[in-house]
Amino acid sequence: MDRAEADEVLRTLFTDPAAARATAESELVPDPDPYLASIGHQVVGIVLRDLGHADRALAELRTALRLARRCDDAERWPEVLATYGATLAMARRASEGLRHLDRAAAALDGVPRGRVLVRRALVTGHLMARFEESAADLREARRLFAGAGDEVWEARALNLEGLADAKLGALDSAAEAFERFEDLSVRSGEHSAVATARHNRGWVSYLRGDLPEALEAYADARAQFDALGMTNVDLVLDQATSYLAGGLASDALAVVEQALVARPLLARERADLLVSVAESALAARDWERAASAADEGASLMRAQSRHAPSLEADLFATAARAELGHPSAALLRRAERVVTRMREARMPQLPQALLLGARLARAVRSPRAAALADAWLDEASGYRRAPHRAVRALGWLALAQRRDAAGDNGGVLRACDRGLRALDEHQASLGSHELRALMSGHGAALAELGTRTALASGDPRHLLQWSERWRANALVVPSTAGAQDPETAADLAALRAQHQALAAARAQGERTDQLQARVTRLEQAVRRRLLNARGSGVTASALDVGELVDALRADDTVLVELTEVDGVLHALVAGRGRVQHHEVGPAAAAAAAVDFALFTLRQAARGRRAQLDVAGARLQRALLGPSLDGVGESRVVVSGTSSLQGVPWGLLPALADRPVTSTPSARLWLRSRSAAADTDRRVMLVGPGLGSGGAEVPAIATEDPRAEVLGGDRATVAASLAALDGAALVHVAAHGHFREDSPLFSSLTLADGPLLVHDLQHLARPPHRVVLSACESGVMAPVGDQELLGLAAALLSMGTAGVVSSLAEVDDAATVEVMVALHAALRAGAGLGDALLAARQVSAGDQVLAATAASFTVLGT
Repeated sequence: MDRAEADEVLRTLFTDPAAARATAESELVPDPDPYLASIGHQVVGIVLRDLGHADRALAELRTALRLARRCDDAERWPEVLATYGATLAMARRASEGLRHLDRAAAALDGVPRGRVLVRRALVTGHLMARFEESAADLREARRLFAGAGDEVWEARALNLEGLADAKLGALDSAAEAFERFEDLSVRSGEHSAVATARHNRGWVSYLRGDLPEALEAYADARAQFDALGMTNVDLVLDQATSYLAGGLASDALAVVEQALVARPLLARERADLLVSVAESALAARDWERAASAADEGASLMRAQSRHAPSLEADLFATAARAELGHPSAALLRRAERVVTRMREARMPQLPQALLLGARLARAVRSPRAAALADAWLDEASGYRRAPHRAVRALGWLALAQRRDAAGDNGGVLRACDRGLRALDEHQASLGSHELRALMSGHGAALAELGTRTALASGDPRHLLQWSERWRANALVVPSTAGAQDPETAADLAALRAQHQALAAARAQGERTDQLQARVTRLEQAVRRRLLNARGSGVTASALDVGELVDALRADDTVLVELTEVDGVLHALVAGRGRVQHHEVGPAAAAAAAVDFALFTLRQAARGRRAQLDVAGARLQRALLGPSLDGVGESRVVVSGTSSLQGVPWGLLPALADRPVTSTPSARLWLRSRSAAADTDRRVMLVGPGLGSGGAEVPAIATEDPRAEVLGGDRATVAASLAALDGAALVHVAAHGHFREDSPLFSSLTLADGPLLVHDLQHLARPPHRVVLSACESGVMAPVGDQELLGLAAALLSMGTAGVVSSLAEVDDAATVEVMVALHAALRAGAGLGDALLAARQVSAGDQVLAATAASFTVLGT
């Protein structure tokens, strides 16, 4: 090998480090030419350094230095000296390494000097956080590279320059540098550098607060690294951070847990991943995993003399233990140490540490602890003007807690509202309904404190406003989804084909693992694209209680909104020009009553003996208490908490003989009330697989000749979506499948496969009203904080005014009678609540019929 070829091995070694090392060891190290042997040892040293073998790397580089002194090229020794200095710095000998880099830079000029400056910039910026010095070296290096044709080193300089600019807050300059870095890497064929550039561009988007763009860039970069067979730990950490910012705790935990076992890890990489596991597990409420990962991560980091990052691990360990057991003086002392050291290190996690410390100090209940809590909350409240919205929200939460301690209720509510407004803006930037719903968890503490304070005020109207403040915001703001992009449409079509193949394989008793893996991959691809959608920027408006009361009076309707405060269920009754407050009882008792009622309905639907009257009376006591006393014969609309949406309201004695509907929020009820149908088209949609064969549809269609019937092989996804678009009323007699693990992949089974929630979200015009007659078609998943995901929730978010659906298993034959009665009332001009009342009245006296009718509920109007 000649010198030019050896120089090229050194210049491009990062393209394939293993291959470069093999070439160096077999061809260069044994060469008698000290120039070539020096390059060989230098290449081996660099690869060993990047594998974490610092001592062996330094030994190889000292050999390279001795050989370089003997060769006839004056630039060879300073070149190796620069690598040696950078390696010393990475081995935690930064000052010594920097002195060697300074000597190397002084001994060279032109392009060789530029390469040394890039290495020095890596040390001063990445390792020593002296970003101004790093940026100056990189600007000088790029000036030296200009016109020299060495695009590999120019690309490296641009990458480091982007990192330095981002750390200095110059995000536009950073984005420009990373874009040019990517262009040069594409031209030079450095595939891993292309992936790194995409990763770094995503990081800038994240710093700008553009979460959809960050998620998309990280996903692209990960796909590129996967194609190269590489796991980039820095990308995994950033991807997990972006998932957590969007409330996707399970996704964050999955990506870091996967990286922990993907390949052998350096000690530094394992420590970083463990701390990310701890943070993700905390968000996912897995306290045990959070504590164990944080402890191990902190121990590894202290052994690596990484004292600042170990503090972050200590913070997560303290938070996990606070959740696992009762706060103690010992845990408070641990939090105090974390706060003090984070403050000294000026760490960005300080506001979280201050809030956690204040919480522990309040629980200890001593004069010193109380003083500490006040001081920490005062300090944390200073972050309410931070650039990042989530950090601003923490600052407002701290101020609200400080004012709460001082008894300033008005100040508490103002601070909570300001914090939630910061999160409103963040939520409005997200186009994905799932992401908006899950991100709501970031506002839980603010919403809870605001609602608790409003309860203490004794003003029912004020409490109703705060009960609504953070409820179902993702549904109240209409979905922004438009036409599907071609890639998503193709993936959804492929997903339907795979589901059909999967069903056929199961029916034949064949293995399904490969088919299921393909289904999972396609779902992940669809979900990834939808998470990248941008929002409209529109935030949910506050509830106008006066407007609500006027609308209720005009409709002779009473709204009962349930809200939970500190485990106690409260009912706010709005109607007849006023708002009243009733304390109902333990929220746990309400949840148990709902479970018992649904079990009772299932038993009755199967023809077994069941006490429907007992279940209904228990529901009424646990959920409404005395809240309906004195409302007369008014219609009722109930807005339950997110965990009390699946309630068979028609089973309650006080509601069984009156029109009753439910809604996720009062604001959504107002929007649904004002919605109007675009056309008078009525569509009967029959899918395969129902035991009754959708038998109610022919009976309904016989009495309604204007209805369009789409059944059998004609009921494809494409034909069904066309029929659904803008219809006044749609009756779907197809099996529904609720996906608790991923609610937006819930589906209706049609002739050519599942019609997914994702398909519905791309309708140009939502159907005005929808009847879903299959079992459990109305199930929704509570997510985030007071948000819902599922088929019915998606329809309401799109603008559908009302949905009739079932909450439990229903009898097929009884469903026919219930649905025929329902549609007869609808044709006579009744609303959904009146129509379902008519169906309940027809079913009275027969247990199976009554249970079936009670299993259906109206969501919306």
